[in-house]
Amino acid sequence: MMRLDILLEGTTRGDAITDQALAQRDWLRASGVQSDLFAQHIHPSVADDVRPFAQFRGTKRPVIYHHSIDSAVGASLIKRAQPLILVYHNVTPAHFFKGIDPFWEEKMVLGRAQLVALHPHVQLAFADSSVNADELRELGFASPIVLPIHVEMAEDIAVNPTLAQRLDGEDAILFIGRFAPNKRQADLVKLFYHLRRVRPTARLYLVGDPWTVGYDRWTDNLTRELDLHHAITQTGKVSTTDLHTYLRHCKLYISMSEHEGFGKPLIESMLAGLPIMAYAEPGVSSTLGETGIQFKEKRYAELAELVDLILADQSLRERIAARQRSRVTQFMAQNVRALFLATLRSAEIIKGAAGE
Repeated sequence: MMRLDILLEGTTRGDAITDQALAQRDWLRASGVQSDLFAQHIHPSVADDVRPFAQFRGTKRPVIYHHSIDSAVGASLIKRAQPLILVYHNVTPAHFFKGIDPFWEEKMVLGRAQLVALHPHVQLAFADSSVNADELRELGFASPIVLPIHVEMAEDIAVNPTLAQRLDGEDAILFIGRFAPNKRQADLVKLFYHLRRVRPTARLYLVGDPWTVGYDRWTDNLTRELDLHHAITQTGKVSTTDLHTYLRHCKLYISMSEHEGFGKPLIESMLAGLPIMAYAEPGVSSTLGETGIQFKEKRYAELAELVDLILADQSLRERIAARQRSRVTQFMAQNVRALFLATLRSAEIIKGAAGE
């Protein structure tokens, strides 16, 4: 029986890379290919789905490796000269961590160097956005295939009724993302300061893992200095039910992020019918295409006036959401799955399998 294992550095439930790797494993298994997921760091939430990297023994056949940071798994694969299928999720530029966290600054520098070192062992390269594919081409990777992060269509998603009722009664604005300097949650606080001057009822929900660099504390301190702590909620990491509740019951999604490898919450917002307003950095624009409201300058007072107009006009929000919905088709799981398996067959990594 054919076998194609998948490896990455760390795994946790709800993480976009972990979810994508688990889906790829399931797609392979459903196609008659044996596949397991191995990782160096395994969160208890996925302990039943992921095997420790120490159990991986190497093979002469290729394995799939997801790269986004300096990784002990990547270093081991390079040392073994393991044939690889690379899935590249982008390495955050190190300058975002300069003067904030030297450990993570170094991790990003080493992650970029490791990407270069992986190149001789890569037989096939996927990138989850056109921006990431361009980066691979610049580093000499031949003909990378754009394989986007996928989303699942689910009509019967459970919501938190108490949270939903509260959000329905508010001018609720949402951003989803771990607290990191490149995500620029602090810039959202600055925008929100101006918005509250024209729309005092607005509320901002910052959903995401506090992570380790202390940027959540910096954002919270700014919130308190601007006397906005009563109107801004840093939720931390939330349950899947609460996440879907925020997506379905907030009025507007705003991103001030200055670097995204892909931005899965953008497509989750599209799917949920939540209109998006976003700073047009290349990764965000690659995901949104010509949809959403995109801006290239952070003129906070002017942006606040625009947000106020969008919040006041339900028909405008519906038009924005409708255009986004036409974009989200290419990210649906069945389309990403078909591209993934067809590419592997074309490259003769796997052969035609049952059910395909």
